Amino acid sequence: MRFYVDCVGCEQRQLDAQRIINYLEVNGHQITNYPREADYAVLFTCGVDKAAEGASLKRTSDLVEKITYAQNLIISGCLPNISPNKLEVYGSFSTVSPIRLEDFDTVLAPYVTVPMSKIAYPNSSIFDKRGDSIGLFQELTPRGEYDLAKNGYKIRINNGCLMDCSYCVIKKVMGRVVSVPFDDLVNQFESAVAKKEPTIMFMGGDTGAYGYDLNSGIRFYSLLKRTLKISGNHRVYVHDFNVNWYLRHADEYEVVFAGNEEYGRLRGVMLPVQSGSDRILKLMKRPYKSADVIKRLGSVKREYNAIHFGTHIITGFPTETENDIDETMKLLEKVEFDFMSVFIYSEHYCAKSASLEGKVDPEIARKRAFRIADQFGERVKVFE
Repeated sequence: MRFYVDCVGCEQRQLDAQRIINYLEVNGHQITNYPREADYAVLFTCGVDKAAEGASLKRTSDLVEKITYAQNLIISGCLPNISPNKLEVYGSFSTVSPIRLEDFDTVLAPYVTVPMSKIAYPNSSIFDKRGDSIGLFQELTPRGEYDLAKNGYKIRINNGCLMDCSYCVIKKVMGRVVSVPFDDLVNQFESAVAKKEPTIMFMGGDTGAYGYDLNSGIRFYSLLKRTLKISGNHRVYVHDFNVNWYLRHADEYEVVFAGNEEYGRLRGVMLPVQSGSDRILKLMKRPYKSADVIKRLGSVKREYNAIHFGTHIITGFPTETENDIDETMKLLEKVEFDFMSVFIYSEHYCAKSASLEGKVDPEIARKRAFRIADQFGERVKVFE
């Protein structure tokens, strides 16, 4: 059988797509780059916001036109759980939840001898464009270095989320946090070092919430303490570490940062803040105050400058005013993040924030995003 596999989703869904490719190849099937040649097509979708949903629906439509039988389309990723009604127009197809990839065994029952449970989660993806050499880091900005690491070796430490951000719908798909066993993660890390991977990135559905479901007292800082001691010519990065979890355990993380001064392997940490306005943070259901971020991260940035700290900001969240964006600018000025991703608010009808009044004109939200870019220059990447 010939299979076409595509992905419109995030880094985690890309890893899922790679796992499916590995699964299909182990079961003796061929992967083709051309959907018209395929007997089956598998698409991993994204439904995080309106733009991602639109891209996923367009790709679904393209595949339905190109494959011979629509019922031989398998849709996974987040969209089938978030907006199943949007997919009904495409007729008969199968869906598989990203938290139950083992269901591919049932969907493809006549063509499977090796079950999904035997296929390990991959640490890199054919959807990645990887850097050639760690020597490239000498020429890169902190933003460029972090982006390069996102395309390198990844260790997914958990699925799901413990937060309840009002603008996010992913928890509807992924549920609460399920952490990978500690020893498994250490083994993955040691394997990456042994293979001389230049970059190793920890990532997850809710990275900073690692261990809260294990009832063992292990937390993400425990994992960092253990793995950062492993010697080798590699650099370590942390992807989307909700600043809430950092603030809850700031003392423990500062011990990690202090220890890193000896070996310098921890190079980049993304700590999404989203806003500097306490009023907006409350509406977003982000359980911290901007003053706490400024106090703890501002001092950390000054003391541990071998680590590059990044953040996410959302502009145009419902009811956001010029005063709110001024507060965000103040936070960014005081913390001095090394790199920033600024997202223009894109509402999803399933998100709790969709019920809020006071919608902000998209063009105003865009101007606020580029105000941040104008102020902080190359440190900022705006996502429209």
